[in-house]
Amino acid sequence: MIDPEAVFLVRLRSLVSTVRVVEVRADAWPARRVVEQHEGYFAEDALPLRIEPRQEVPFPLRLHGDRPDDAAHHERVRRASRVYLRATALAEARPRRAEQAFQALEALFEEIGPDAAASMWLEAARTFLALGDEEHAARSLRRLARLARRAPVSAALLVAAVTSPRYGATPPGELVDVAAERAGPDAGLSLRLGVLRRRLEAGTDVPPGTMAALTSAAQALEDPAAAASRIDAALLGCFGLAGTWAPAGEASLVRARLGALWARSFASNDLGPRVRSDLAFALRAMLGDLDASRLAAVLDVLLPGSPSDDTSLLLDVTRRLLGALARERNASAEDTCIRALLHLAHVAATNLFDHADEIGGALADAFDATAARPLLAALLADLDAAVRRVDPSRGLDDALRRSAGARLCPAETTPPPRTGTRTSRVRSLARWLPAPLVAATLAALAAPAEQAASSASPALAFVWALRLLGLAQDERTSLDLAEDALSLADALTRPLDPHLVTPSAVAAADPTLHLAHPDPAALLRGLAFSRASLADRASLRPERWPAPALPGLSDPRDARFVLLAWSLSSLDAREAGSHHLAFARIADATPLVRAGAGRLLPSPLALRGVSSSLARLTSTNLLRIPTADEPSLRDVVLLCSPRDLAEAFARDVGVSPRFLADAPPSAPANLDPSPPLVPHDLPLPDLDPARPLAALLPRRIPRDPAPLPACDPALPRSAVIAGHVVSLGPRGELHVTAEGGKTPLRRVPSAVRKDERYRALVRGRRAERARRHEAVRLLEDRMIRAAPLHADELAWLLDDPWCASLLRHLVITTRPRDPGVPRDLALLWTWERTRGLGVVPLDYDARWIGWTEVELVHPARLPDVAAWRALLGDLGVKQELPQLFRDLRGVPDDELESAESLVLARRLVDAAALRRALADEGFCTGPGLATRSFVYESGGQSVSAWFDAGSPPWPRDAAFSGAFGFCDPNGAPLPFSAVPRALVCEARASIERALARAAPRAR
Repeated sequence: MIDPEAVFLVRLRSLVSTVRVVEVRADAWPARRVVEQHEGYFAEDALPLRIEPRQEVPFPLRLHGDRPDDAAHHERVRRASRVYLRATALAEARPRRAEQAFQALEALFEEIGPDAAASMWLEAARTFLALGDEEHAARSLRRLARLARRAPVSAALLVAAVTSPRYGATPPGELVDVAAERAGPDAGLSLRLGVLRRRLEAGTDVPPGTMAALTSAAQALEDPAAAASRIDAALLGCFGLAGTWAPAGEASLVRARLGALWARSFASNDLGPRVRSDLAFALRAMLGDLDASRLAAVLDVLLPGSPSDDTSLLLDVTRRLLGALARERNASAEDTCIRALLHLAHVAATNLFDHADEIGGALADAFDATAARPLLAALLADLDAAVRRVDPSRGLDDALRRSAGARLCPAETTPPPRTGTRTSRVRSLARWLPAPLVAATLAALAAPAEQAASSASPALAFVWALRLLGLAQDERTSLDLAEDALSLADALTRPLDPHLVTPSAVAAADPTLHLAHPDPAALLRGLAFSRASLADRASLRPERWPAPALPGLSDPRDARFVLLAWSLSSLDAREAGSHHLAFARIADATPLVRAGAGRLLPSPLALRGVSSSLARLTSTNLLRIPTADEPSLRDVVLLCSPRDLAEAFARDVGVSPRFLADAPPSAPANLDPSPPLVPHDLPLPDLDPARPLAALLPRRIPRDPAPLPACDPALPRSAVIAGHVVSLGPRGELHVTAEGGKTPLRRVPSAVRKDERYRALVRGRRAERARRHEAVRLLEDRMIRAAPLHADELAWLLDDPWCASLLRHLVITTRPRDPGVPRDLALLWTWERTRGLGVVPLDYDARWIGWTEVELVHPARLPDVAAWRALLGDLGVKQELPQLFRDLRGVPDDELESAESLVLARRLVDAAALRRALADEGFCTGPGLATRSFVYESGGQSVSAWFDAGSPPWPRDAAFSGAFGFCDPNGAPLPFSAVPRALVCEARASIERALARAAPRAR
């Protein structure tokens, strides 16, 4: 339902009888009236034009309507508005300087009111977004959040800032928190759920702590169980969004709750089947858009709670994941896919047999690499063993091989491990060993260890044993495989001759290892130490090492980072699970390390003159072996106790080893530290989690148009001020003459100069330059829209000096509503109050036509533009408003039936300057396409022009322009032949002007 608003012309008159005619919207009139009175103009009459959908009153104009009778308030608004406009102009070329200007403006607007300062930051964010600068837009919203923390900004304004897409798709977390607090518990919970859904729809990262904030918001309500049910319903409504399945981050906690709800749907007899049906429908609709990591996340949610009687969705997702793995290699997704296949083999062997033709070929494609052959062989053996336990008469391996032919390798025939599966054993081996050593290790574990040791060269045996030691120290490796790996490593190491294990030989055997001092004796000590630590292998991880008590560092975790930086020569923030700000804080607190580029580096000058026992210890007892995992500290292999390393470092820095602090027990990483509330009933998915916000921000109820303004009672009748007559000179200047005198005074008397009426006249004369731009916009809009001008409306416009100068010498038609080519065309030459309009046609038969309805004809609609241009030349006149000499270039004829044109593509431009120039031309800019709406009243058509302004990596980089085209109000593309030619020409001309302004300039 459309909320209507009246649009009307207002005729304004000043003390010196000058006339202004402005087009005003009903909602904006109270504020506009105050501005006009400040410039010495008062409403004389109003003329209704049309009814249009309601629009927001622009900032900072709307601030004038808050307190119409407070003169001091309006003076503050005017002073702040001037500075605000200058700050906005800086946003294109100097965004950082513009942000500083907005920050300085905050105090000025805060004098007007907290909501005024908040609106200023919102408009700043919109300004930056229009230029594609999302970084500075987000910083402006964070400034708003800081303001709201210390000032009473209204809750409705904060909630509107968070919920409206005009300020960005993903508001900062600080703004969401303060808006939720001001909105109250119930509306705050809805607000957080709505923001979470918007983030998941956009596919952006969910801020850490979101789920904990939702749980806290639910606990603050009177009925926590009902609030938890609202949260669950909202999360179920996000099941079909791509952002829900992001592989890492806070989305993993969202999926943990979804997994619990999915499992509960099988235990719920009333709503369970309906919920599962809705979720499965939403999930199947978007499976084709998910990559391997996201499909693996889907399986992680579905696998734990899916029983044996409902595996169709599991099978569909697994087949999709196999297809994704054929296109991209992803180790973690492979693990999840294998786990899903084994689960299906245990609980749904019949389904696997029914789809063996598809699964066999998909398996062969997904594990086509040579390095994946041992893993595929182990998987086939595990699948076949699982199916035979259910039905001994059926062999899945044979069915899969028949469907895939020779592409599937034979299943593994070695004995299964004591615990786990063959697949988990091969995955553990592949994590630490290269592909050739995986097959050799499998053969060595099935044969006597001495046979493998005798076939390997000394350097290869040493490298092999080192990698097996790392495999055994990894707590993810099963205990029986760790014991077998240590036994094989011991058999490989004992017969080694230390003279044959040289650094060059080791580098030749494994180019990824660079050891300055390879020592088989140290390796044997490491094997013995690892065998003694098998019961508690988690204590060998660097995150669990003892920490020395270093001066200046009170947190043992910070001291442990310093120890790791010295032990490993450098420490990366991502590998350590920290960030560069924490490293910078540690470097400021202790001289032992320095921070730079996300790394923590040791400072050798801090230990000058001290014997480095740590360096001697780490040269042979600590190394890093590259693994198949993502970069982390799991690839550290120890040949000595971590306490020995910590004590050696403590002695080097002069700290007593007695003050070493052990790491606290590690919490499981897959558990939410704040368990969510569990409602009793299973809720239905809710696709609109922000519904309760209607109580805080009620929808605008359509109402009748606002009444038109009547004659202003303050309209001045006399131009006499303090005994002096004020009048206009020939060039529009103000003249002051003594009452009864004839010669203007050279100096304005003090009594006149201090009078508020005279000051208003001065301000009004200064504002005349802006009036010209407003008049040009008004008349050009009428010409482009093909909107007729009624007789009384035209008479009003001709009373305004600016509109009159622009209307003179324009081509008009006196039959504006006739379809087809315009008829009865003439040149508007003059006008009189009694005789109306005086026109000159092409045949020079000048005549008076009275006051009648006319239309300003766009030159694209004229049958012969050249003839009218010749007429202007013969008469020796020039049009103030460009009409006959407008840019009439459209699109080439071969693109008329196309929905997009490349005639403006591949132009090198400054991206930020282009978006700013497009905004000045009337386009709505921001991330994505720039759009501009056109209404063509002659045919009752409404279309939107779109233009691809380019997508540079950073907002202020150079970019190449793209295509442009048109679409209807529903977003459907339109061919250029279906769009009026006048609109095509205007859209291209405005884009051409913006491209010219944004072209890179030589420096």
